[in-house]
Amino acid sequence: MLFPIFVREGSSRKRYKAGYIDRRGRVVVDPIYDHAYPFREGLASVRSNDLWSAINLRGEVVVPPVSAGPLAFTEGLTEYRVKGKVGVLDRQGHTVVAPLFKSISHFSGGLACFTSGELYGFMDNNGRQVIPPFFEDARAFSEGLAAVKSSGKWGYISPTGAMAIEARFDCAQSMAGPFRHGLARVASDGKWGYIDRTGAFVILPQFEMAYEFREGIADVQLQKRRGYIDTSGKLIVPASFLWGKSFSEGLASVSVGSGKAHSSVAEACEVGFIDRSGAFVLRPQFLAAGRFQGGVCLVETQKDIGYINRSGEFVWKNGWVEFGDFDPLHLLPPAQS
Repeated sequence: MLFPIFVREGSSRKRYKAGYIDRRGRVVVDPIYDHAYPFREGLASVRSNDLWSAINLRGEVVVPPVSAGPLAFTEGLTEYRVKGKVGVLDRQGHTVVAPLFKSISHFSGGLACFTSGELYGFMDNNGRQVIPPFFEDARAFSEGLAAVKSSGKWGYISPTGAMAIEARFDCAQSMAGPFRHGLARVASDGKWGYIDRTGAFVILPQFEMAYEFREGIADVQLQKRRGYIDTSGKLIVPASFLWGKSFSEGLASVSVGSGKAHSSVAEACEVGFIDRSGAFVLRPQFLAAGRFQGGVCLVETQKDIGYINRSGEFVWKNGWVEFGDFDPLHLLPPAQS
């Protein structure tokens, strides 16, 4: 497993080059790229001169720079963007679906959601439209069901296109969530809860916002603060944080901040890591943080950006840069690579 690094160029925090290290902090792919994404399915997307390509774990380019957007593989396929239109590539960079669509989701169970005009449908992994564009909005399949919007309400369909859960959930400006651990987040009367695959509420709507389950735990919002519940709906970590990310390898990064403006960068270092009981394993000391994977996690401090181990020790670091999203693939299903 390799991890993207961001190496400052000169004194500017906005100028950097990206490469990859192994979990011991050894540079495996030299920082020669303008940006880099985490690995998925043994491939990672890198950007040079405004175009994205994909490399393997040896740093070899296996998909040439062809896309105006990053490549994120699921089930051996990825969307790619050319002149504002989206198509699909395989792991060798061969075109599976020509770039003719407004959007194409990741593939799950051999199906992906696409947008044609203003409507959403589903295609198979050969590009054949198996569910015609009919829905007002839609998301990729997860655990065999896909969230779709019809007549202003959200429900779920099966891979045949038949409604499996009636479209009756009003998610306002958000969307119904994917199924994780057999549960999906939906809203009713302005509150969020979780339904099972029959559409019945297992966790009643009571949250200002709710997020996907990972490792049997989901983060939820109550009174504008973030906490965590288990799959029974029990609040196992009180809603006391400004924000919190999902659990990964038993830890979650959280912010103890108030949300008010800070007078210095040091004052803004309010992020630490908690365990499943809510106890701090690593005290608040980071400016920002991602999720643990392979025993390491990308963090920012007042002066540095780098990877720490579970003890909070840096295995690699460099001068702090502003590189963007810590979790660019968080909406995709969990992956091992």
